[in-house]
Amino acid sequence: MNRTLLSLFALLVIGFAGLKVLRATQVDQGKPVPLTPMGPTISGQRMPFMTGSGIWDQLRLVVRDRDLWAEVWKRIYSIDPEHLNPNGGQLPPLPEIDFSREMVIVAAMGRRPSSAYGIIIDHAYAYERNPRLEVVVRSVENRNGCGAFTVMTAPLDIVRLPRTDRAVLFRETEVVPDCK
Repeated sequence: MNRTLLSLFALLVIGFAGLKVLRATQVDQGKPVPLTPMGPTISGQRMPFMTGSGIWDQLRLVVRDRDLWAEVWKRIYSIDPEHLNPNGGQLPPLPEIDFSREMVIVAAMGRRPSSAYGIIIDHAYAYERNPRLEVVVRSVENRNGCGAFTVMTAPLDIVRLPRTDRAVLFRETEVVPDCK
């Protein structure tokens, strides 16, 4: 009888602790933060900013000032500015960002062997409990190369969002398309 009561008591304690953890998790779901994509939208579908950037290594970057923004912009177009902009090889104009109100997130996938790869910054969430901004980055890894061109690419995406001084964490998701 004592063992039965003790077991019931232990189950109740564990159950209440589990409910407390569940409630804490539900409370801190994160508030969606609006993103403004800087890449194209084709037929309502978000596209990466570009697939042939000059950033050949994997990169996740938070840009909060104009000097760093100008440096990143030059690096993006360092691969072949004349090919990307036939107007005398000049870099495309640096998009104006009001860094007192906004910041920029850059996600680069790194060099890939075909056009079967892509990267999109999907969402951002602000969390209050452990103050942070979480940015969700989706990588498309079509390793089988179905319907792809054999050409070196360096997929990159850029978004603007309201400025915050919170720590920014990146949550990576990966999509591997089925070619069937």
